[in-house]
Amino acid sequence: METNFTEALFSGITLANRTTVSVVADVGVLFLINITAIVGNTVLGISFYQNGLLRSVTNELVLALVGSDILMSLVAMPLSEGSLIAGEWIFGSNLCHIQGFLVHFLAFFSLQIMALTAVNRYYRVMRPYLYKKIFTPGQTGLMIMAAGLFSFSILASITFGQQGNLFVFHPGKAICVSLHRSVRSSQVYTIFSGIAFVFLPAFIIIWCYFQVFKAIRKHFRRLAERNINSNSLSSLNSAEIIVTRTVCVIVIAFFLCWIPCLVIDFVDIMRDDWFNRRVYLAYAYFAYTSSAINPFIYGVMNRSFRKQFSKMLKCY
Repeated sequence: METNFTEALFSGITLANRTTVSVVADVGVLFLINITAIVGNTVLGISFYQNGLLRSVTNELVLALVGSDILMSLVAMPLSEGSLIAGEWIFGSNLCHIQGFLVHFLAFFSLQIMALTAVNRYYRVMRPYLYKKIFTPGQTGLMIMAAGLFSFSILASITFGQQGNLFVFHPGKAICVSLHRSVRSSQVYTIFSGIAFVFLPAFIIIWCYFQVFKAIRKHFRRLAERNINSNSLSSLNSAEIIVTRTVCVIVIAFFLCWIPCLVIDFVDIMRDDWFNRRVYLAYAYFAYTSSAINPFIYGVMNRSFRKQFSKMLKCY
């Protein structure tokens, strides 16, 4: 019954009648993303634990992202892979609800953490005298838990608070998505969640990094002019600047992955028909890739991580 309902809802988007080559290609790309996310984030987490130079308050926030990405790769991605192989959702309605909620929750939670990281960098650069008072390891842990609780409670209230809302399998995205009782309800949900979970954190992130990099640019200009005495960033060393640039690149990469997904979602609620299945499959690839890119960014931009990674390889 649920399968028939889903087929009727997403008529025109089907996983049936695919060739073997098409199935292998669909699953192969996602499997590669999945393995990369698991291995890369696990190595990143172990590196933070083993290397004292990588254990910092800022990296405590990055570790929250690592945990989020690992959870996405262990729970959500395999269910999508199984569905692409089977050509339909074969895991029952309960797992559909779990996957659908988890994908939304982890994406929103990651954005809250990135906003906190931007604020962390702002205080480190612009308000160093307050930084150590506000961003202690304990208080940062509480901030992470508060971000998780906020994302969970708000998402749960708007997802399950309305009678008739449920998650159904989207055969194009290979992800369970929230189904609303009306088109109007879907539009309100998409717009509200976009403002609360995307645009507001994005505004905070952009404002903080704009102020930070403007100050860093001024810092280097003053150094070039040999007017160091008037430099308000004397406590900011090159390592901190590298950390700031690294987490900024992580944010940019995250948005580059999710912006196409947001565009597809917003266009979807304004249309009466569906995109081609490949468009929705690209949506899934972009969304899941956001959980696999952080280790590469750290590998390119953080020397301490590269050294720790080399040590780990030699041990094995």
